[in-house]
Amino acid sequence: MQALSATSEQQPFEFAHLRGVPGLRHGITRREGPGLAGNVAFTRGPDVASVVAARQRWCQRIGVDPAGLDVARQIHSVAVERVTRRERGRGALVPIALPEADALATDEPDVPLLAIFADCVPVVLVDPVRRAVAVAHAGWRGTVAGVVEAAVAALTAWYGSQPADLLAGIGPSIGPCCYEVGPEVAAAVLTRCGPTVLRPGPAGDRPAFDLWAANQQALQRAGLAVEHVATAGVCTRCHNHLYFSHRAEGPQRGLFGAIVALS
Repeated sequence: MQALSATSEQQPFEFAHLRGVPGLRHGITRREGPGLAGNVAFTRGPDVASVVAARQRWCQRIGVDPAGLDVARQIHSVAVERVTRRERGRGALVPIALPEADALATDEPDVPLLAIFADCVPVVLVDPVRRAVAVAHAGWRGTVAGVVEAAVAALTAWYGSQPADLLAGIGPSIGPCCYEVGPEVAAAVLTRCGPTVLRPGPAGDRPAFDLWAANQQALQRAGLAVEHVATAGVCTRCHNHLYFSHRAEGPQRGLFGAIVALS
């Protein structure tokens, strides 16, 4: 399933099949200009006020309370953090020490979840039956290790979700057109994901890892119906004017965010 992106650069990316879920708010932020404009991560430089302002703007557009955002310290793991009302607002408006996790899940209303990216894959999960949501940060390490499967398992264990009921969106991230990998990464991908997600690289000497296909397959292994999974198909390196990209800009780049919440 192909995702539907907002046409305006000032509007968040949305998945068409999630728009009709009652009480759901979701969106993927964009950059808002050159440099760090639109950056939503406190780890990108000392200007806390600009990060708070960017979070507030994007939350207003998506329709969630910026003071309620819950964030984790992402470490390319398979750890999933269960977020309750007690954690609401943790790390939202001030930089603080955060728990380490690469996926967040909740069934609480008005507890928006935020994960941040700059080429890694945002994966949004929604259970419209049991009323629960999750967001996962799936870089190559997390994809190979199974962070998406861990998020689905957490929704099942904590909230009684049935994988067949879940809807998923795979957001903008680096595409197979631009994600060449070295032999060690390729070997790990081959072992965990199989050969179908490795493509000939553009230069011809190294393979490219198709993170989109790998996460689509992971979701299907976890029990999701293929028609319930939408993929943006937007490469962050190719569309660096819209999204921050580590491959395009290096370590000084900002980060964009994926936000999901129940209202």
